[in-house]
Amino acid sequence: MRKQITLWMVLISIIVLLSILPVRIFAGQIEIVRDSWGVAHIYADNDSELFFGAGYATAGDRTFQMELSRRKVAGTLSEIYGKDLLESDKLMRTLGLYKHAQELPDVQNPFSGFVASASHLSVRDWYPYSLTIGTGETGHNPRSIRLYEPLDDQNEFTFESFSEIHRDNVSAIARDFLSIAGILSEKNLLSQNSTRLLNALSDWDYRLLKNSRAADVAETVVREMHRSLRPNTVTALLASKYGGGHAGNIFLLRSALEEFERTQKLPEEEELAVWVNQLLEASAGSLREAVSQVRKVVMVYQTNLEGFPSIYPDANRKVPNLVTTSGNTIWSQLGNSYTQIVDLSNIDKSRAFLTPGASEDPRSPHFFDQVELWVTGETRPAPLSREEVMKYVESIETLFSPINKTMRQSGSD
Repeated sequence: MRKQITLWMVLISIIVLLSILPVRIFAGQIEIVRDSWGVAHIYADNDSELFFGAGYATAGDRTFQMELSRRKVAGTLSEIYGKDLLESDKLMRTLGLYKHAQELPDVQNPFSGFVASASHLSVRDWYPYSLTIGTGETGHNPRSIRLYEPLDDQNEFTFESFSEIHRDNVSAIARDFLSIAGILSEKNLLSQNSTRLLNALSDWDYRLLKNSRAADVAETVVREMHRSLRPNTVTALLASKYGGGHAGNIFLLRSALEEFERTQKLPEEEELAVWVNQLLEASAGSLREAVSQVRKVVMVYQTNLEGFPSIYPDANRKVPNLVTTSGNTIWSQLGNSYTQIVDLSNIDKSRAFLTPGASEDPRSPHFFDQVELWVTGETRPAPLSREEVMKYVESIETLFSPINKTMRQSGSD
C-alpha cells in the first residue's frame, strides 16, 4: 500500500511539473541540413524554432568570431586582451555604434529600384551619427562608385546581369582621373612627363588585370591619390572643398566632370592641373617596371580586429592571385567576402560563395574551401527549396526545441 501511495505521489509530481515547466517534453523538431559546402539549411515548425536553429548552427561555425565582433563594436576587447586594444575600444565607444544600432537609417521601395552598398557612406549629413571614416559629400569609395553605374544603367535586372557585376574589374576612379587628365592635356596644362605617361595609358580599357602594364601604372596613380589631398600643401584648396581620402578624390573627380559636362569648363582648373601633374609624375617610374602589381594577400585568422596580430598563425592562409590586381574594383582581392545571387523567379537557380568557407574552425573541411571560386569569379549552387538542398546533403542534425510554449505560440502567430 505504501509503495502504491509513493508511486502515485511520484506520478502526480511529474504531472504538476509538466504543467508548470516552460520546456515541453515533446518539443518541436528543428532540422539542420548541411550541404556539400558545409552551409546550414534550417527547417522548423515556426519562426521561434527557426531562429533558434539558425543561432545554434551559426554558433557551431563561428562562436569565437561572433564574440570578438560583438566585443569590438561594443568597445570591450581590452577587457580580455589588455591595453593593446584600448585605442580600438576608445574609437568604438566614441563612434557609439553599439548604442545607436537601433537608430540606423533604412529605406523601403527606393525610387532607384535598388539598394546598394560597398562599405561606403550611404547617407548624407542629415544622419547624426558617424557610419564610416571618410570625407566628401558622396562618401563613395572606388568599389561603390563603380557598383552604382551598372545598376543605374539597367531598367531590368537579371540573374545574368548580376553575375556580370560580380565579376566586374573596371577601376572607375582611375577612369575618371584619366578623363580629367585628358581634358587638361588638351589645354596644354600637363608637363611633358605627365603627357608621356598619359599617352601610354591611352589604349587602356580601365580593367585591372594582372600582367597589364597600364593597369600597374593606373594602380600606382590611385595609391598616390589616396593621400594626395591635404591641408598645408599645394592641394590645400581642393582638400578644404572636397575632403581627403578616396571619398574626397571621388567627390572631386565627379564634381569636376559634371561641371565640365554642363559648362565645358573645369572648376578650380589651375589647382586641378597641379594635382594631376603631381600624381602622374609621382607615378611615372612604374612605367619602366614591367612588374605586375598583383598583391600577395594573406588572409589572417580573425583579421577583423584592428591592429591585432593573428590569434592563430597556423590558420593563416595565402590567397591565390586573382586576375584583377587590387581592392579598387568590385571583384577584387580586398573586396567582397560573401556573394549570393538569387533568382526570385526560380530560387533553386541561386548561386553563392563565401570566400573563407562556412566554418571558422581551421580543423573543418569547410574552412577556406571556397576561395578558388572567388579567384576564378565562379559561384557554387545555392538552392533554397528543400528538395534541391537534399541533392547536396552532407549531414543532417536534429534538435529538440527548448523554446517554451508561450514563445512557440507567439512565434506561430
